[in-house]
Formats: sequence, structure tokens, C-alpha cells
Amino acid sequence: MSEQLQRAPEELSARELTAQLGEQVSQLLRQELALAKAEMFVRARSIVMGGGLLAIGGLVMLTGYFAMIGAWIAAVAAALSSPSAALAIVGGGMFAVGGGIAALGPRRLSRGMPPVQMTIDSIRRDFQEIKERARR
Repeated sequence: MSEQLQRAPEELSARELTAQLGEQVSQLLRQELALAKAEMFVRARSIVMGGGLLAIGGLVMLTGYFAMIGAWIAAVAAALSSPSAALAIVGGGMFAVGGGIAALGPRRLSRGMPPVQMTIDSIRRDFQEIKERARR
């Protein structure tokens, strides 16, 4: 192979060129697969983060829901005394915080959904270059 690299392509036999093409295509495919793997890892990490934020937001909202139920029960039992107002404020705050956290989840999830664009673009450029070189 080192002898082939030192010689100009015009001096190589068809067999040598075919062998070189096979090696180059194999190397290109390995590189494209590595790029796709890296992109999928980044996408998967974004999906996991978005799902985690969605779950945490849901738990915080559930806590707020329980606080609101507690406030409603206390208000009915004590005819709207001060402790129930405090529970209502805390419950409302929990809803607001939980809603904010849960709102981040779908945004993060949507970032992870598009196709592996870098790999697609790279493959298109590779095929374009192969077509151009084949025309020469």
C-alpha cells in the first residue's frame, strides 16, 4: 500500500486502484458511522435531559396539587382562616415552579428529534465529490 501511495493514480493498475477504492470506501464508511454515533449520543443525551426535566416538573406540580387540596380542605374546615391562605399561596407557588420546570422538558425533547443532519450533509458532500472525480 505504501508503494501505491507514492505512485500517481495514473500509474496504478486497475487492480491496485480497485483495492485502493475498497480501502477508501471502507474508511469513509467507518468515519461516517462514527459521526452518526456521536450525533446520536448528543441527541440521546438531550432527550434524557428533557425527559428528566419533564418528570421533575410533574412531581413538583403533583406536590403543588396536594398542597392545593390541603388548602381547600383547610379553608372549608376553618372557614378561610389564615393557615389555609398560606397553604394556597404555597400550593400556587409549587404549581408555578413545577409548570416552569415541566415547560422546559418538551423544548429539550424536541431538540433531540431531528435527524442526524451533520452525517447526512457529510454523506451528501462525499457522494458529490465521488461523482465529480468519476467524471474526470
